[in-house]
Amino acid sequence: MILQLICHILHIAATCTSLGGLFYSRTVLLPNLQYIPQPARDQYLDKMINRFAWIKWTGVIIILVTGIIQWLDVYPVVADKKNYLIAFAIKMIGAIGLFSITFLLALPDHRLNKMKAHRAFWAALNIACGLIILIGAAMMRAIRNGQL
Repeated sequence: MILQLICHILHIAATCTSLGGLFYSRTVLLPNLQYIPQPARDQYLDKMINRFAWIKWTGVIIILVTGIIQWLDVYPVVADKKNYLIAFAIKMIGAIGLFSITFLLALPDHRLNKMKAHRAFWAALNIACGLIILIGAAMMRAIRNGQL
């Protein structure tokens, strides 16, 4: 019970930190980069992305580990397994989308420069993936509690 509570808290905290950072960068940071001169903008953006990468990838690892632990604890006692799996699939579609975009933007490959040039679009798409994750998670909780 204590492990489940700790996992739940860490899972939510890592998710909030990850999605909150994406939301902040998309709605505050990226729109205001236009006020920084181009050479300084690129340097600032690179440093910001490198610093946030540690936070982001640590969060991804915490989310993955705590998610597996919670799954092993919760799934065996779920009554409506079919709908629970559908909600889980919705959550995982968002997670795979978010992870894929984040991973591709983090790769130091010149072939991804066009993608990186449109970070605002990809950040917005990541936020949409985050919302899909939250919808799937809410559905899972409602199904587990017999509310859906």
